[in-house]
Amino acid sequence: MQWNVLITGGHVIDPYSGIDEIKDVAISGDKIAAIGNNLPQDQAENVIDASGKIVTAGFVDLHVHNYTSRGARPSVDSDSTNMAFGVTTALDAGTATPSEYPHYWESDIQNTKVRLYSLVRMPDPYGPTPSTVAEVKDLITSYDTLLGVKFHHSQHFASLPLAREAADFGGGILMAEAYGAPIPQLLDWMNPGDILTHTFHAAFRFPIFDHRGQLWSKIWDAKERGVYLDIGHGARGFAFRTMEQAISQGFKPDTISTDVHVGNIDGPVYDMPTTMSKMLALGLSLNEVIEMSTQIPARALSQEKELGSIAVETVADVVISNVDQGEFTYLDVLHESRSAKEKINPETTIYSGNIYDGDKYSPVEMSHKHDAPPGFILTET
Repeated sequence: MQWNVLITGGHVIDPYSGIDEIKDVAISGDKIAAIGNNLPQDQAENVIDASGKIVTAGFVDLHVHNYTSRGARPSVDSDSTNMAFGVTTALDAGTATPSEYPHYWESDIQNTKVRLYSLVRMPDPYGPTPSTVAEVKDLITSYDTLLGVKFHHSQHFASLPLAREAADFGGGILMAEAYGAPIPQLLDWMNPGDILTHTFHAAFRFPIFDHRGQLWSKIWDAKERGVYLDIGHGARGFAFRTMEQAISQGFKPDTISTDVHVGNIDGPVYDMPTTMSKMLALGLSLNEVIEMSTQIPARALSQEKELGSIAVETVADVVISNVDQGEFTYLDVLHESRSAKEKINPETTIYSGNIYDGDKYSPVEMSHKHDAPPGFILTET
């Protein structure tokens, strides 16, 4: 047989290669082998009929927490919460500290089907286990999966310059949380290729708007110079009203991510396709949502020519999804709701040419109301 898998009749949406039409997609080994019309089905071991569905690259989630092998963590299992929902590549956003990272790599990163990259959290210099810039730099240069440093909002601001320096010396990136410091001050430390996450959070700490309700000019400057403005939904990181206000001023996110962890996986985040569907509810087009979930985050990981696309010779990470039609209600971290008539629903996930058939997480009762940010309103759901 010429191909391992042949996907027929699906609506291929691939912003990287500019494809937005009905096509067949053939996979050989771990690569996309061919894209065309009426590819011969007798040349494939496994034929998947994708008629009426969309076919995209595997989703890339730039903010997850998947360090589960040590207890008392906010992390969730990688494959059943990422891969099962179409995420074939993810970035763990600093769950592990430098001292923990070798264990995380050995115990978790090496044992997941998801292509799991990571950042290391820069410890508070005044905390019990500080790390030097040199130690973090050496880590970054020692692990291919470790791409840089995370500045968490709970840390002392003094850790931000250290995180910046360690990322620079290690040749990595810096991810910062948008409520870790006043936005203009925080963005002064961010370079092209860095990631600002929780960009559209409910403004209970440091808003992205000035006293006139206008986006800070440094937000625009950061976007122009190549800082990725990421959603990072999380338990406190995304509010409909914030993003609607930004969109009304002509500003949209660069990337869609979940910040999924034990405090929000049962709602209001749930998973990547639900987070993507919330963007449809706010008026972003399906093609924009796919681009923000595939091509652009792959570029943020410096993997645009390998991942985030289904162009020929790229890695065979493919998601076949239904775009369900109906009446859907979505919640943000304030439990404010928005309605939409569409929901992205992945049906088949293919990673490096393999069809995923593992566990899929099933939500239980939402516990988020116990950890909601100020402004939270309880709704019957």
